[in-house]
Amino acid sequence: MRNSAHAFLVHILFVALAVLFMILALNYPLGYIWATYEDLLGEWAQFYLFLFALLFSVRHLLKTTRYRFFFGLLSLACFYVIMEEISWGQRLFGWESSEFFKTRNLQGETNLHNMLTGPYSTMLKDTMEYALAVLLAVYGLIYPFALKLKWSPANWLDSKNIPAPPLYLWPFFITAAYLELGMLSFNEAEIAEILIGLAMAVMALHYLHASQFALDYQHDPAWDAQMSKRLTLRIAHTVFLVVLMSVATTFCIYATETGRKGADNRIENGIKKFSGRYERYENWDMVIYLDELLLKRKPKSRSLLRDLANAHRHLGDEEKSHYYLEKALLLDLRRLEKEPWRASTNQSLVRTYRLMGDSKNSEFYLQKALQIGLARIEKHPESADALYSLGRTYELMGEKNEVKRLFEKAYKLKPTSKKFRKAYYKVSALRADS
Repeated sequence: MRNSAHAFLVHILFVALAVLFMILALNYPLGYIWATYEDLLGEWAQFYLFLFALLFSVRHLLKTTRYRFFFGLLSLACFYVIMEEISWGQRLFGWESSEFFKTRNLQGETNLHNMLTGPYSTMLKDTMEYALAVLLAVYGLIYPFALKLKWSPANWLDSKNIPAPPLYLWPFFITAAYLELGMLSFNEAEIAEILIGLAMAVMALHYLHASQFALDYQHDPAWDAQMSKRLTLRIAHTVFLVVLMSVATTFCIYATETGRKGADNRIENGIKKFSGRYERYENWDMVIYLDELLLKRKPKSRSLLRDLANAHRHLGDEEKSHYYLEKALLLDLRRLEKEPWRASTNQSLVRTYRLMGDSKNSEFYLQKALQIGLARIEKHPESADALYSLGRTYELMGEKNEVKRLFEKAYKLKPTSKKFRKAYYKVSALRADS
């Protein structure tokens, strides 16, 4: 191991990242959100890892080696990735998306990758995720392993000046391939991007290091201890700078009024989403912890009170469950006094009464919400808001086909609305009624 210190360091980094994200996901959801959400620590780490991969690739490109063309392409690819990460400067400088991107981009941002994929499940997105996973596995493990065994297909690729990643990077590529599939539903694709960014930065640095000292690219175990030590220090220095710059950038932006407001909104949205994710894993203690954090900010949120009641019921605490349901019902009835004509007011009562086991009242307010929604559509047949509201009522009725039809029409009438876009793509991922 004395002449493979760089490989040992990389493996330590992999284990450290895996353990860190596992601990955060299991015990510290707020830390996990900071480590995976956009414009926070994790995304800036991705940005700087690909930036270093770009810089190392450009330096290699300037040298006379047979892999220059590949590293030229890698430079362009890394430039594209880092600019897409920041939506070509949009979130840094706060300019609005054009009508083109508001309508066609799945997140309404000025970038290209969300024209094809985004936070919603689509057939194209799923296909691309599986294709990327296969590509990562083939390039990150199968190709370098086959080249080590001198298999003819791998030798042919190498003869075409396509370099294989150092074999010690295979855990990054394989783990990233799995995480890209999103099977855990825990925002793990962001972790995959960190792993890919680090792997590409180390690969580019590995080839740059080898070219500078006239070393064999592939057979790094044959390097002497001094050369391995130098590469180890360069990798450690790169990782240190990435961490330092990620932290500095995140908190410099957070120190501004606009940056803090944007980050706090993203963190709040993250808490909402992760509450739902922990619910799917039946981690009710974590659901309660996150919902109580949100309830401090929004003490009159009936949906949060219902979620807390549901979580306490699953933990067998009927007293607390009843307490939160009574609070939700009181707020619902107060809203009903002020806005009896709103479908959303009646929809909320349906949800509360259902949790209370009161089928008579839940059905009564469901029919009221339906009557309000149908009357509103009759008066305003081309209103996207009216269509969406009626769709939410049909959602409570379990009418998936009607929900999809109404959400699709609302989205087409108002394609720049994130709310309608999210509702449409979410319901499109569900199986329609047979």
